[in-house]
Amino acid sequence: MIRNVALKKIFVNNIFPIFSYLNNMIVKDKNRILIYCSNDRLKDNAGAVFDYLIEHEFYKKYKIVCATENHDGYSSPDKKRVTFIPKQFGIYQYLRSKFVFYSSGKIPIKPSKEQMVINMWHGIPLKSIGKLSNINNGEEFFFTYVCASSEMYRPIIAKAFDCPETNVCLCGEPKTDKLYTKKEGIDGYKLVVWAPTFRQSTYLGYSDSSMSSFLPFIDNSEWDELNDIANNKKIKLIVKLHVAQNLSGFTEKLYSNLEIYSDEAFRKRGLDLYELMARSNALLADYSSVYLEYLLLSRPIGFTLSDINEYKNTRGFVFENPLDYMPGEKLYSKNDLFKFFDNVANGVDDYSKERKRVCDLVHKYQDGKNCARVLEIAGITK
Repeated sequence: MIRNVALKKIFVNNIFPIFSYLNNMIVKDKNRILIYCSNDRLKDNAGAVFDYLIEHEFYKKYKIVCATENHDGYSSPDKKRVTFIPKQFGIYQYLRSKFVFYSSGKIPIKPSKEQMVINMWHGIPLKSIGKLSNINNGEEFFFTYVCASSEMYRPIIAKAFDCPETNVCLCGEPKTDKLYTKKEGIDGYKLVVWAPTFRQSTYLGYSDSSMSSFLPFIDNSEWDELNDIANNKKIKLIVKLHVAQNLSGFTEKLYSNLEIYSDEAFRKRGLDLYELMARSNALLADYSSVYLEYLLLSRPIGFTLSDINEYKNTRGFVFENPLDYMPGEKLYSKNDLFKFFDNVANGVDDYSKERKRVCDLVHKYQDGKNCARVLEIAGITK
């Protein structure tokens, strides 16, 4: 809700405890669900839960309130039972709602005993988050449960959010349910999705790497060359830049075999990252949680690691040796990148067993039923 870190701490430490006190005094509506997103639109795990609630007509029993910054692209099947409000009014709805879900940002109010507040977070962490990182946003424990994808992650998530392990529930990410929807590929081409994490973010006030180009190995003036390589290999390469990445100087680029989108442009094109990954033949990633989710598809992954040592010393990782949890080709140069394209084009895949090993460590559930699972954990029934 509040972007300035110092100001955020003042509010969390001095203002919101008053709301936590009031929250214990207000009776909750047992049939009211609040879905909260602090930045931009209803998206990520929160968006996936919303879509599931609508698809399965939970609004016939529950009033569903979505508090978001941006309501673009969403409509209500029942304007009395499904409403969209500015995120600033999320506090009022929080105080009244039995059920609360969020995955980006938080309302820093302690749940009452009557409430079920679930923090689904927005990714399985490889890079350090919360209390494990150098970023001190103050207290993190404002929920009944926070989700973890497996037993391996239970203690990691508990430390990151400074809560007892009993407050960590095992549930895969709702947004990954889309990976199990069968999608057609692109005739005559291998589709590679590239989803780099952010390095510098004006929005968040972070700088995790000195890398100045938008893509590892590829200077901002070399996109024509990248398109030519993709064309020669019969590869369609779609790049989605991270929503938090500083995009100063960026303009959307559409070539014959290369498309590079900001998060906003990607959305305006009607694209969905998880639906796109379901259609893809391979993924390029680095330290983003997206590759850990992509493991559910058991398809080749190339890891761009040009700044891994610097990143380890700034943001850091939840594992001592993150490479042990990167089951795919390790790319440290432009030549390595082009070799990865060769392998994708020729169907070379030497990491299937290693992907399975890491996937089983990361994902307790591999069935595409995480939306239903998180609602069951919350106690929401039709």
